[in-house]
Amino acid sequence: MKSVALNPCPPKEVLEEMTRHAESIVARQFHQQGYPFDQEVNLAGYYQWLLETKLCDVTLINVGDPYKTEWDMLESDEFERRCIDFLAKSFGFADDDHWGVLTNGGTDGNMHGVYFGRKYLEDFARELDLTGENAKPILYVSSEAHYSVRKLGDILQIETRLIDAHPMGQMDVEDFRRKLHPDRPALIAIAIGGTFKGAIDDQKAIAQVLDEVKPPAVYRHLDAALFGGYLPWVDEQEVRDILNQQLRGFDSLSVSGHKFLAMNEPIGIFICRKDVPNHLHTYSVPYLNGVIPTISCSRSGFHALKLYWRLMTTGEEGFRAEAAHILKMTRLFETRLKEIGVKCWVNPWSNTICMERPAPEIVHKYAMACGECSVLGKLAHVVVMQFFNGSLIEEFVADILRTR
Repeated sequence: MKSVALNPCPPKEVLEEMTRHAESIVARQFHQQGYPFDQEVNLAGYYQWLLETKLCDVTLINVGDPYKTEWDMLESDEFERRCIDFLAKSFGFADDDHWGVLTNGGTDGNMHGVYFGRKYLEDFARELDLTGENAKPILYVSSEAHYSVRKLGDILQIETRLIDAHPMGQMDVEDFRRKLHPDRPALIAIAIGGTFKGAIDDQKAIAQVLDEVKPPAVYRHLDAALFGGYLPWVDEQEVRDILNQQLRGFDSLSVSGHKFLAMNEPIGIFICRKDVPNHLHTYSVPYLNGVIPTISCSRSGFHALKLYWRLMTTGEEGFRAEAAHILKMTRLFETRLKEIGVKCWVNPWSNTICMERPAPEIVHKYAMACGECSVLGKLAHVVVMQFFNGSLIEEFVADILRTR
């Protein structure tokens, strides 16, 4: 029993205010179409389980390496490991050659990728006796990649070279060739689904440039925030191979749990080759019982339980069905827009539909993300997620016709 008696609910007027806000959110949930979140997350059973087990009144924090075996604090490390192992398998990592952690979101996953990559390359620079400027890695990232990568380069004080992108958002590999320094370690951030246009950078072409220019050391991090959730589950083998680590040879990747994996709050997944953390040379923390490879100290133990619940209630067949559904709805949405004369563009295997920007009231109603392109003009996009259906698409089409 708690030593100080507390109320189970806030005062009536506060509860009423919060309830009104909740009702407003629920009333608008299916109009949130400009950002890649599922709005039917199927987690009521999880929250009921928290109540039944009384875990809802427990503080649960995971600290450091989820693969540690000796720990006295309350934790959910076992389920964090199971989440990482399940997803690592879907990304083609060997059973005995991966390490990972659940992060606070996609940017946190990219932070681990850029930081781990820098430390990895600096270690190789020492082994190769590189000195001065030639020992310092350069971060290469497309102008269409998520803005967090450039920000992280600034935070970590890594020289960053911005690579041009084609009008549809894919990295311009010839510009990468021109800007790739032959004598300095290369840290390449590869977008598997650009933020605004949903383009997939060409890993094979990037690898060919690296083979030809031959920088002294290379680390490849994939930002697969959205596409990493569904590409492993599509029917076509050549598409699944895009995120197959043993085929593509990338070193790490970051995925957002709150996008296709349908968590209802920010959660991320970072997975890398097993040897990568060995290059961190992190100092030991005695009161945490050893070396802490993660950047964050405390992480939510409930994230691991919730994500594992999602993985187990959906399963591989469920993810395949969801992947097929979002791509089917994307094709339907694109077709309907073109039928009414709306200019729109969709990259291969993307669930992001870029279109000429509609009237402001449409942009606001559907929470559309907006951007501009020197070639395509003023744009907005929708991201087709699991909750989309024909009725929602027809409502959008009707609104476009009404506001012309």
